[in-house]
Amino acid sequence: MFSQTHVRSVSFARASPLRAPSPSRGSLARAPRAAAAASSSSHITPVGAASIDRREALMASTACAVLATFGAFARDASAAADAIVNPQPLEAGWMRFYGEATSSSSYGGYGGNENNFDKFKYYFDVPSNFERDTVNKVEKSTNGTDARWKSKENKSEVVYCVTLAGYKALKEDREGILSDLALSDYNLQDAIVGSDSLTVSERVEDGQTYVDYVLVGFFGTIYVSITVYASRLYSVFAVIPEGSSAEELEKGKRMATAFRTINNRDEAGAAADLEFYARS
Repeated sequence: MFSQTHVRSVSFARASPLRAPSPSRGSLARAPRAAAAASSSSHITPVGAASIDRREALMASTACAVLATFGAFARDASAAADAIVNPQPLEAGWMRFYGEATSSSSYGGYGGNENNFDKFKYYFDVPSNFERDTVNKVEKSTNGTDARWKSKENKSEVVYCVTLAGYKALKEDREGILSDLALSDYNLQDAIVGSDSLTVSERVEDGQTYVDYVLVGFFGTIYVSITVYASRLYSVFAVIPEGSSAEELEKGKRMATAFRTINNRDEAGAAADLEFYARS
C-alpha cells in the first residue's frame, strides 16, 4: 500500500511539468496522450521507492541477525543450564560427585570440569578434604571400579564406586550380593571374612531399592550401598579405618547412604533430576 501511494505521487509530480496541450487540439486528441503518459509513468521506479526498499531489506537482514543471535544465546543458556561443575559444592565441608559409569577403555581422569548432566549415571557425597584418585584400566576392567576418592589427610579413608553390567534385579539373598562382589575384590573378601559384625538394611528412594551394609572388624568400618538400575549393578563403598572418631564414622555413613542412581533414560526423568540438582 505504501509503495503504490508513493508511485502515484511521483506520477503526478512528473505529469505536472508537461506542457499543456494546444486549444486547437480537441479533447479527443488529448486523451490518448494523457493515457500514454499515465501508462508510462506507472512503470517507472522512483528513486525514493528504491531507497526505501534498500532500507527495508537492511532492516529485515538486521532483524534476522538479531533473531539468530538471540537463538544462539538461548541455546547456549539452555546448554549452560544442563551443565554442572563436578564435583558440585554443597554445604560447608561437603561436595557431590557425579559418576559416568564409563567403560574400561575410558579410565582415568579427574573431576573439576563442567560436564553435561546427561552423561551422569549416579552420584554420592564426599567430604571437601577428599581428592579424586585415578582408577587404572586393570581396576576398571577386573572389578568394575568406576571412581575413587581419598582423604588428603588419611589415605586409608576412601570411598569408591563399583558398577557392573548384566544385572536385571537385586538378588533376594541380600548377603549373597555382597559375596558376589567380593569375588573380584580381595580386600572385600578379607573384610567379610574378618568382620566382627555385618548388618543389612534396605531403603527406598524415589521407587528405587537400595541395600545398605555395615561391616565392622579389624579393618575399621565399611559402609556399603548397592542397587540395580537399567540392567546395571551399582555399589558404593566408604571405608573408615579403625580408631576413627564418631564424626569420621558419620561421614562414612553419609558417603554411602547419599548414593543415588540418576534416571536419565527419558526426558521426564532427566527434567526431574535437573530440578533436584537445582535444589541441591
